[in-house]
Amino acid sequence: MTNKWNISDWLEEKVRRRDNHCVYCDIKLKGYPYIKGTPHDKATWEHINNNEKDICKWNITLCCASCNSSKGAKKLLDWFDAPFCKNKKINKKTVADIIKKYIKIISVKK
Repeated sequence: MTNKWNISDWLEEKVRRRDNHCVYCDIKLKGYPYIKGTPHDKATWEHINNNEKDICKWNITLCCASCNSSKGAKKLLDWFDAPFCKNKKINKKTVADIIKKYIKIISVKK
């Protein structure tokens, strides 16, 4: 089975266990299953690479609504230069391990 974002049950469970804090700003994530709107600490699904809509453990993460909204469709490394990241001190050294692994992968591809 899959959720409404087409993420399989096994992958959703794996990612939820791995990402209980925002992969970008490290805030503790909350579910808010019945709330409308997006509180800043609400867990939201994120494609690390927006150009690849692959639904796999290397491209799907959970991050807070604030980071997800700020990143939008931006490329990850470009987003790190945005005022939002500068203000929150988000960069390739401060992010979660899954993001650091992604950065290594794209560095090798260049």
